[in-house]
Amino acid sequence: MIKIKKTLAVLLSCIMVFTLFTGTVSALPAADTSDPLAHTVELSDDADKYPFIFVHGMGGWGPADPFYAQSPYWGGGLAMGTGIDLIQILNENGVEAYAPSVGPLSSAWDRACELYAQLTGTVVDYGEAHSAAHNHDRFGKDFTGKAIMGEPWNFEDKINLVGHSFGGETVRLFTSLMAFGSADEVAATGDETSELFTGGHSSVHSCITLSSPHNGSQVANILVDPQITMFALSFVFNVMGALGMDDVMPFVLNLGHFGLTPKEGEDKAKFDLKKICDFFKAKDNCGYDMTLAGAAALNSTIKLDPNAYYYSYSTCATEEGIFGRQWATDTVNPIFKISSILLALTQGMTIDGIKIEGDWAKNDGIVPLASSLYPLCDADTALDYEDSLASGRIETGRWYYMDTMVGTDHFDFCGTQDYPTTFLDFYYGMVNMANGR
Repeated sequence: MIKIKKTLAVLLSCIMVFTLFTGTVSALPAADTSDPLAHTVELSDDADKYPFIFVHGMGGWGPADPFYAQSPYWGGGLAMGTGIDLIQILNENGVEAYAPSVGPLSSAWDRACELYAQLTGTVVDYGEAHSAAHNHDRFGKDFTGKAIMGEPWNFEDKINLVGHSFGGETVRLFTSLMAFGSADEVAATGDETSELFTGGHSSVHSCITLSSPHNGSQVANILVDPQITMFALSFVFNVMGALGMDDVMPFVLNLGHFGLTPKEGEDKAKFDLKKICDFFKAKDNCGYDMTLAGAAALNSTIKLDPNAYYYSYSTCATEEGIFGRQWATDTVNPIFKISSILLALTQGMTIDGIKIEGDWAKNDGIVPLASSLYPLCDADTALDYEDSLASGRIETGRWYYMDTMVGTDHFDFCGTQDYPTTFLDFYYGMVNMANGR
């Protein structure tokens, strides 16, 4: 029985990975494109106060990735032919907006380092202590002269960070590192430490998360816990890198610092069994960070910047059905059909010390509602946004969670169908809210 369960877990994990990697090019229901730019909300006079940096989630892509021109992550999403590019629309309407390309499968730490390098126009520095602990190179791609905002960020001009899905964990960690730094990195490199790790910069105006797995998702446990699955994935990644095929998916794998895919300036990587083992053992990837235990470990390292605003948007696309379980509604994007079933099957279980019930059972197809509301480590700071707004007091250094968007799935933030209002109404409203303070 145990062997059967392990075999089933591996099979389901492989199917899940296949779904995540191929769903972006699958035939999906067409979005309603009758008027993709319709909106009733207008940008306020303060909308251009601070720039917005939009960070994609796991398996996401940015302008540097091959799929972006065909279908921008922010607007084109998984619905082909919508004709929407949110970043372009905001810029055309006077709101500075940028979309970096960070490692689609990398850990929150590595992605935060890549985000920093793209903002400052520097070489990616993953930190000496972190790199040594996880057996990969300290330095990555060189963004010198290629800062995404045109000029290197000076820290004095504040920015708004928006993270969808795992992008939320990326921007949370980034904000924490900018404010508090990393004692381990300072101890390891002293005066040569990247400013990302020295702290002292309250340079983030607001940190906004959209359907982010702050406390993990049990789907990640199913995927990551069987070590043979992670080994198989590492093997496949290195084979793709060795064949120069790390960009055949919507994104570039960007695992050159692990030696699995080509480094900057290389056409191909070398097949290296040791590098494969190093990667799957390191737990330095988004899969581990999104397990319930991995998310808790990550949360223990992230602090709230007392000078930044924190807002979270959550979605839910399930309803109680057979056997009292939370099953996905018919509106859920096909890419989440398998993951939503897996989430339903975990209901009633205890995973990494958490009983899967209530808001842990409700989900948007891949992220439990209890995970997207706010980080459990910051629960004592979390307040309902609408209630707080009514009382006339919104403060920095604490979480404000918006009303859950019921009937909306995980990728509707990316412009897919079944959006509860219009796409631009949502983002115009978010821009006005963030820069209105």
